[in-house]
Amino acid sequence: MCQNEGKGLLLALGKRQIDALFEMQMGDATMMLDDSEFVPLVEMILGTFEQTSLDATGVEQLWDYAYSAYDTACRDVDSDFSFEENKRLMQGYLVGPRKATPRRAKRRR
Repeated sequence: MCQNEGKGLLLALGKRQIDALFEMQMGDATMMLDDSEFVPLVEMILGTFEQTSLDATGVEQLWDYAYSAYDTACRDVDSDFSFEENKRLMQGYLVGPRKATPRRAKRRR
């Protein structure tokens, strides 16, 4: 298997895992985790790709995909916030090096 094919498979796997997490999170309101618990799970999944042979560009693609999924979920609840605001909110729930301090009050989905 060539390197590009392997990268493509890892990207597809990562995106599918992100999709599965968000489908689980949004599928049943009675089972929904608070973002302070859910986002670190997403971070843990993406962290495994940072430790594989996936290059930095591929890892960033997966993070961008996760930020987009989070933005979509947030906009389903409140469409008044921008992608950048929702991305920063998600980063505020991270526990690793990508963690950022939210610029606005936390809101629950």
